[in-house]
Amino acid sequence: MKKTAKRARAILHEWKAWLAVLAVGAALGAFLYARIYPMVAPQSELAQPTVQTLSPSVVFTRVREEGELVSASQDYSIVDKVTNSNRDFLDLFDVPFTEKSFWYRYNGTIKAGVDLSTAELEQDESDPSLLHVTLDQPHIISNTPDMDKSGVLEENNNIFNPISVEDSDAFRRQCVERSEEEAIGGGLLDEARTNAESQLTQIFNAAFEKDTYTLDFTYQDAGDE
Repeated sequence: MKKTAKRARAILHEWKAWLAVLAVGAALGAFLYARIYPMVAPQSELAQPTVQTLSPSVVFTRVREEGELVSASQDYSIVDKVTNSNRDFLDLFDVPFTEKSFWYRYNGTIKAGVDLSTAELEQDESDPSLLHVTLDQPHIISNTPDMDKSGVLEENNNIFNPISVEDSDAFRRQCVERSEEEAIGGGLLDEARTNAESQLTQIFNAAFEKDTYTLDFTYQDAGDE
């Protein structure tokens, strides 16, 4: 009986050992499978990376985020003489011996362009390569004085009617209005329109192959839908 019991315990011990070996082998096999299989598995069985397709709408969204597009600029210099006299109480005539005058030079830079934040894009239904772009009319974006070059060149003061800061400020305001009127009359906004169209076309040519898309531009007054 004792020999039979010892024999049974030995067999049971051997089975436990084999089971432990099998468990370790299974775990090792699973580990190796997880590490090696992705290297040799066909590509169709692996998850493919998601690639965002570049489209005209994606490019145009990024364009709109730029806000404003400065597409033309012009430097200017205005030199003029300002003359002023006191007027009588009824504002009928100049009071004698009260005339004052000064020569002033006003330099600055005007920048013009389009507002991209309100721009719209529509892809043509019959011709997907044709993109209809709607923009607000070009406008003056900024008019910045160059105070290093601006200032009084000559002045003739009068003790009865001295030159004041208000005189200079009033003349500068006139220069701003005059410079913008002359810039618009000289075609600055037309230049801004042409350059804006060219720059937007270049953006699409850079994002896609050249001439993949044709841009058709139309303009609306700001605030129109």
